[in-house]
Amino acid sequence: MTEAMKTVEQVVAAIQALDLDPIKLKLMDAEEGQGWSREYVERMETAYKRFLILMVKFPEETIAPTKDVDKFWHAHILDTIKYAEDCQNVFGYFLHHFPYFGMRGEQDAADLKAAAERMHELHMREFGESVENKAAWCAAARPAATDSAWCAAAGAAWCAAAKSANSAWCAAAKPAWCAAAKPAAAHSAWCAAGKPAWCAAGARGLDTARRPQLARAS
Repeated sequence: MTEAMKTVEQVVAAIQALDLDPIKLKLMDAEEGQGWSREYVERMETAYKRFLILMVKFPEETIAPTKDVDKFWHAHILDTIKYAEDCQNVFGYFLHHFPYFGMRGEQDAADLKAAAERMHELHMREFGESVENKAAWCAAARPAATDSAWCAAAGAAWCAAAKSANSAWCAAAKPAWCAAAKPAAAHSAWCAAGKPAWCAAGARGLDTARRPQLARAS
């Protein structure tokens, strides 16, 4: 069946039917992937498929995935044979990834922020719930991500994006830590207690240079 013969509903069904088990297996690997837990990688599979569905349903819109959905997309692309076959079977063409969106100046960064916000709006409309780990996207795309009021509200979701090795700490962590919105050095007492590497990663998580990427189909 060619692209022209497929309805939106058929493409959406094909997205839902994608076998992404090999991608999830690699993402769960601590060395070769992201070290994600089984539960988390399942959620990211759903989030990734929803992102693809939104691109199909709203082709005129410019949207951007969250950071972890983008990582899932990257892992899919790296399986070059499977990705090419999946694209042809689902869309009828190769879905390209444009990795520079948001990096080419202030206006480009503002456009990325708007694309991420539009992604959230459409996600709410279509699926009736917030984007998974919206806080992780905000840490990358919002210049005001260090604002304490915002951080206090989003801390729990950001914590959920942490690697599984930190899940115990995240389960016990309180938004007050995030509400402080201070550099990792300000938390030296906690860091010295046993997780300096995580603290360093957490500080980088607020780096506005690390932004999600734009999807563009050719």
